[in-house]
Order: sequence, then structure tokens, then C-alpha cells
Amino acid sequence: MQDSVLNQAMDEWEKSSDDPKIREEYYDRRKAVLDEMAAVREAELRLREAIRQSKKEGREEGREEGKKEGREEVKKKVTKRLLEKGMDFKAISDITGMSEEEIKNLR
Repeated sequence: MQDSVLNQAMDEWEKSSDDPKIREEYYDRRKAVLDEMAAVREAELRLREAIRQSKKEGREEGREEGKKEGREEVKKKVTKRLLEKGMDFKAISDITGMSEEEIKNLR
């Protein structure tokens, strides 16, 4: 049964491939499908690149945030040590760049 169905399909294909209009429609459709597949591939590549770039930027932002937090922590430790040594708020503020209110809150 399948052989006869396959043979019939092949016969129909051969007949239709003789018709220039049908052949042109086939090639147009084939080109449209290939163009669509290429567009999908391009979109996937762009998406992957956008994800890669976003991850890279996220890591860089995370590093910068970590450095900033580290600097703030060091500044607080230095401020506490200066307070322990009896230095006045104004002098500590001048040295660290912290406001006198921030310094008072560390006590």
C-alpha cells in the first residue's frame, strides 16, 4: 500500500515540476521558509549575545558594588579607630569625608 501511495506522490510531483508556475510557487515558498529560518537563527544569535552582554555587565556592576561596599567598610573601621583614639568628629569628618552625623551613628 505504501509503495503505491509513494509512487502516486512521486508522479504528482513530477507532473507539477513540469509546470513553470507551480515550480515558481515552490521556489518562492522554499525561499520564504529559508528566509524565515535565517531570521529565527539571527534572532537567536542576537538574544544569546544580549544575554552574554547582560551577564558581563551584571558581573562588572557586582564587582564595582563590592568594591564600594569594601571601601565603605574600611572607612567605618578607620572612623571607629579614630573615635577610640579620642579624635573629634570634625577632624574625623575632614579625614574620612563622612558627615559628623554619620560618625555619631557609628558610636
